[in-house]
Amino acid sequence: MSMSMSMPMADIDSINHIGMAVRDLSRASRCFEAMGFQLTPWSAHAGAWKPGEPVKPLGAGNRCVMFARNYLEILASEHADQPSPRIAGYLQHHQGAHIICFNSEAVEAVDARLVAAGVETSGAIPLQRDIDTPEGVRTARFQRVQFAPNDSPEGYIQAARHLTPQYIYQPQYIAHPNGCTELRDTLLVTDDLAHFAVKYRQYTGQQPQQQDGAMVFHLPGFSRLSLIPLSKVSTWLPGSLLPPLPGVAAVSFHCPDLQAQQQRLLRAGFTVLQVGERLLVPAEEACGLAILFER
Repeated sequence: MSMSMSMPMADIDSINHIGMAVRDLSRASRCFEAMGFQLTPWSAHAGAWKPGEPVKPLGAGNRCVMFARNYLEILASEHADQPSPRIAGYLQHHQGAHIICFNSEAVEAVDARLVAAGVETSGAIPLQRDIDTPEGVRTARFQRVQFAPNDSPEGYIQAARHLTPQYIYQPQYIAHPNGCTELRDTLLVTDDLAHFAVKYRQYTGQQPQQQDGAMVFHLPGFSRLSLIPLSKVSTWLPGSLLPPLPGVAAVSFHCPDLQAQQQRLLRAGFTVLQVGERLLVPAEEACGLAILFER
């Protein structure tokens, strides 16, 4: 059976999560809680880095801002006195976002498509992490494939499939005091827009649209990836610290009541900038990742 006949949708349908690395998880947790988010409990990571290798502890873990369909992952070393090499590597580059993970229900198909197009990949690799659930500790399992491991200066770019989504998207964690319901947009700043537009068109299999000088990928399930040229940063992210370029500079969340959220942020002491119809908390006040709120 052909690939197109066996797949009713594109093999990448949305952004599953954005991952950021932080130096101080307690501080980051307080920051996101002050913005009105509920965070999941600490979850340690285990995995294999190559196909066929055994799954083992990775020395790092996360707390997440979960929604019904996607999430923001806040990563840190499990033990401060024994830093995870992966987290230490991220932080040596910068504190902030390092991971774009697309969602796929057909990771092997994504891998085959990219390899056929001449893109180096990691192959499909198993991952797992233990998660507290109302029924006790359960092991969440994933598949993932990394794109261009040796040619991704913007970060760790991958697609993943949740094999046990019921352990990830737990109802008690997806409701937030600020009312946010979704990670909506991911903003990647680059000084070579043409190259990145071609690259992410190849990665996603989608055509971008021009918007305010940027190239925006509206993914077929939900969520967006916006490639922002350096020349337009003052329009999209005025007054916010940027990561080393190219890099993920911001994410946006769907927030039904922007007025109430603006008041919440101001009461908590955040700088709040109005950017069109969005609210912006600068990256320097959110552990290296600018946070936008939009309807």
